[in-house]
Amino acid sequence: MEWRMLRLLNRDRRQHGLKPVRMQQDLRKVARKHSLDMAQKDYFDHVNMKAQSPSDRLRLSGVTDVVSGENLAKIGGFPNPTQHAEVGLMNSPGHRANILNALYNTVGIGVIQDKKGVYYFTQNFAKREIIFSKSIPERIRSSRHLIIRGQVFGDIHTILYQVVPFGRAADMRQSIVKISDKNFQFAITFPEPASYEVSIYVHSPDQSQYLLVNKFSIKAYRGLFT
Repeated sequence: MEWRMLRLLNRDRRQHGLKPVRMQQDLRKVARKHSLDMAQKDYFDHVNMKAQSPSDRLRLSGVTDVVSGENLAKIGGFPNPTQHAEVGLMNSPGHRANILNALYNTVGIGVIQDKKGVYYFTQNFAKREIIFSKSIPERIRSSRHLIIRGQVFGDIHTILYQVVPFGRAADMRQSIVKISDKNFQFAITFPEPASYEVSIYVHSPDQSQYLLVNKFSIKAYRGLFT
């Protein structure tokens, strides 16, 4: 349903001459979490029961994109809930503005069904300086390399990435990657089983320092079941 909604909203964007948005796993986790929270606690609002706004939830989840927006839909009793949700959002001026915002290039979609069969949809949009070609896995064998590929936007020349084992800041590793024709690729190694935090920064000629644009966690494990 999440991927079907992505296809529907990108169809709406194409019909208005806009480029499609891409699904991003970190935004998707935030969207799913909010949909689950609404379904479990029986409310429907951009502000959750902890008085956290969409921007609060993104920030607390480590999402650092400056430009972002959120759409919500609640659908029950229809045979095609995803279709009805997207149509309803396009018929609402505020939600339509988010779907047709030319600045946005990424989205996370979370769909959760409650015990009564009602579906809660959350769309978290963002303008991103970099886009990954594939979603980042949550786990990887420590004997393997994590290959990260993607594209940059704007006049970005270099990327800096840092890899830090949780609780061991002194063991931080970092490297600078040159951008070629808006594309980048680099490999991260995880020398031992542990949980790591990876931070990615970009640098352009008009910036005096590197800007944090993405952060994610990954667990390196030794065998199949550890």
